[in-house]
Amino acid sequence: MTLCYYVTGHGFGHAIRTAQVLKALPADMPIIVKTTVPERLFREELRGREFRYIHAEYDCGCVQPDSVTILKRESLDRYAAIAARNRTILSAEASFLRDNAVSVVVTDISPFPLEAAQLAGIPAIAATNFTWYDIYKPFVETAADESMLAEIAAQYGMATVALISGLHTPTTTLPFPVVEHVPLTARKGVRRRTELDTFLNGHPSPAISTSALHIGLLYMGTWGLDIDWDVVERIPGWRFVTYDALPRPLTNVTLLSRDQWIYADVVASVDAVISKVGYGTVTDSIANSVPQVHLPRRDFVEYDALVAGMDLWGGRVEMSEAEFIAGQWDTALASALNVTMNPNAFRTDGAEVIARRIVEMAGRQ
Repeated sequence: MTLCYYVTGHGFGHAIRTAQVLKALPADMPIIVKTTVPERLFREELRGREFRYIHAEYDCGCVQPDSVTILKRESLDRYAAIAARNRTILSAEASFLRDNAVSVVVTDISPFPLEAAQLAGIPAIAATNFTWYDIYKPFVETAADESMLAEIAAQYGMATVALISGLHTPTTTLPFPVVEHVPLTARKGVRRRTELDTFLNGHPSPAISTSALHIGLLYMGTWGLDIDWDVVERIPGWRFVTYDALPRPLTNVTLLSRDQWIYADVVASVDAVISKVGYGTVTDSIANSVPQVHLPRRDFVEYDALVAGMDLWGGRVEMSEAEFIAGQWDTALASALNVTMNPNAFRTDGAEVIARRIVEMAGRQ
């Protein structure tokens, strides 16, 4: 009863939610993960869970110079090149699934694996809150683009079932013949605020007091953002933590070790998350009742769905891109301390629901 899970390498949010599903599966279920996301991310999330990792690319998502800007033409052209290569390896991919006794395929959210699964005669699940059909449709310019979009829709149509998460785009369901709605897939952390305070007090800054401070978690996305860190360093009353090295050390920012600090635990322990909007950052905030301060995300249709969901929950504070990049966060951070959140706005047990469906479908083989 082997599972093969294909994960897009566009950002890390897809990999993070995939990891939550894998955690919820029976410990003795053999798992193959095929993706361009670094293996270390899955090892960090799935501590002690056995799986086979294969570095492989079947889609590109969007081409981006930073975490909020999309190069539309480059994205379509890059995907077209990958799609052309996929056509040449279709038979080989189907043979891989058969040769490895795969019982069920899951994709988040490359469409090609669904075609390979159909050719291999294996049930296939699309687990997502948007599709590349949704994302690329507004970018289309040429007849070739339209043809590529039609191929993407046809491949999504080969799914046995689509498990659509909350915070999905309005058109997510369109390509799929069978749809089931599932709760959010999210990481629930353990609040370790006392430990975090003690840790930060052991790394005091000569420029700020270590008492009566608010703590913010910084995450600038896979591609980063060109922030005016000199201004951030002067924000009063706040101290920040991050897992990603900044261009230079800041007196009010402490770098955390992934080995010592589980990301979800840190989210649960801070006063605000300062980030770009993505499924992973949003669901982390919702599941742990921690407000998120963010900038807009242009030209990505998922953004509107995520923002609408955050408004139902109540924990978002938006800045203009200019303010965010300029490091002028003071007002937004103050607002984050006064938001009213609805902890019952969304169920967050989507990983368990998806895992049960995977086991059920694998058992049918």
